[in-house]
Amino acid sequence: MQRPLLLSGFMATGKSTVGRLLAGRVGRPFIDLDARLEARLGTKIADFFAQRGEAAFRAEERSELERVLAEAPAETAPVVALGGGALLARDVRLHALDRAVVVTLSASPQEIARRAGVSSGRPLLDAPDPARRALELLAQRTPAYVEAHAMLPTDGRAPHAVADAVLAIWRRNAIAVAAGEHSYVVEVGRGLLARLAELGASASSFLLVSDRNVEPLHGRAARDALAASSRSVEQIILAAGEREKHVGSVEQIWRAALHGGADRQSLFVGLGGGVITDMTGFAASTYLRGVGWLGVPTTLLAMVDASVGGKTGVDLEQAKNAVGAFWQPRGVLCDAELEASEPARGYTSALAEVVKTAIIGDPELFALLEASAPAVRRRDPELVTEMVRRSVRVKARVVGLDEREGGLRAVLNLGHTVGHALESYAGFERLTHGEAVSLGLVAALRVGDALGETPRSLVERVTALLAALGLPTDLAREPVREATELIALDKKRAGSRVRFVVARELGAVDTLDIELGELRTLARNLH
Repeated sequence: MQRPLLLSGFMATGKSTVGRLLAGRVGRPFIDLDARLEARLGTKIADFFAQRGEAAFRAEERSELERVLAEAPAETAPVVALGGGALLARDVRLHALDRAVVVTLSASPQEIARRAGVSSGRPLLDAPDPARRALELLAQRTPAYVEAHAMLPTDGRAPHAVADAVLAIWRRNAIAVAAGEHSYVVEVGRGLLARLAELGASASSFLLVSDRNVEPLHGRAARDALAASSRSVEQIILAAGEREKHVGSVEQIWRAALHGGADRQSLFVGLGGGVITDMTGFAASTYLRGVGWLGVPTTLLAMVDASVGGKTGVDLEQAKNAVGAFWQPRGVLCDAELEASEPARGYTSALAEVVKTAIIGDPELFALLEASAPAVRRRDPELVTEMVRRSVRVKARVVGLDEREGGLRAVLNLGHTVGHALESYAGFERLTHGEAVSLGLVAALRVGDALGETPRSLVERVTALLAALGLPTDLAREPVREATELIALDKKRAGSRVRFVVARELGAVDTLDIELGELRTLARNLH
């Protein structure tokens, strides 16, 4: 409970009552944001509304919330009850989701009207029919309310029962991925498999998808966890490896679902590396025109990369991830205990994605990797968990701003243009994805240097860190000239131009549109 707890939701859903109860129970400060605002403004909110209007009030509310989040110490992070409109602005909401745990409390319009009362001093419910007015406002605000770590109904529930549920969510300290009505959380920790049944509580049945490498290690534990829900559990075990990431494998998942009687309330569960989770999500997006799925990544690469964002798909010939769909999971469990069984090469190569993520959005993570490289290579459990949490947090932040890669999200492809080309040229066998990304990062930074966008000092610092982590960095040993022909297959190409990601400094990356021919020339001259 190191992040503040923000209780969001419509008025009269019990935020202040539950907040005070919970804060008293765990010995944390309680803040009623509306009361704090009234004290600072020197007037009642209803009077401020009448005199200055809602826009002025929202500006004051935003400033006050920013103060609370900035001032909150980790050891005594407070419980904060928000006004019903505090998180309606999406930039404010995304900031809150990143800095705090947000739980939305809900109630029916009739219950809201009953609790609020006609003469309660709530200006937004001042109408002949308060329940109808509440229904109208809820319809407008629900798209904002669903972007939270959880939504909890309060109708007919005692405040202490709601407080119990909220406390459990706060303690998990999950990372929220804001994707509208498809929002979900990624839980990072150890011993999380037991939560599978709870995540799939509403499912009619489960289809567990794994591969021949992972299933003998973790399949039984996952099946037992799912079986605790008393629902049927079917299973499909696929061949392992990137070469198996094709439509034929997805067809096997579809057939297993069909023969197992899966319906639209069934959940697919992807247990494995990024190949398995990508294919499970893609199969789920297309079976019966879309069913839910859960991600249980078992490799470091899948945890820090494939676990967030809902990008699913398969390779088509030499074109990596050429066929797929955006289909967000219902939830993701990043259990560091599962990663401990990953072969050393897979773990080491995945560190390239961690470095990439640090460059994009977490300079502190980059410094941690530099200072702790030997312990990182030894897989110190606490460091692994911290790397995963920080990486997921960065990616969730980017995905929340650009769910379908319309612009900003493209920065997550730093190092992937040349990296994918090298990986594909090697037949997806000689190089792992992470090894290719490591080489691709070196290439991207050197191209950025040649373009005058990337400082030489950053090129040298990143290359040194990659080498210290045991990753390949020597482009002179790679068939770069031949592999660059495959850049034409890159998903980011538009006509004769490629959207290329450059790094200007740690935490500051951008995209440039570069002519395909120019990019090939620049890449071929890298030594």
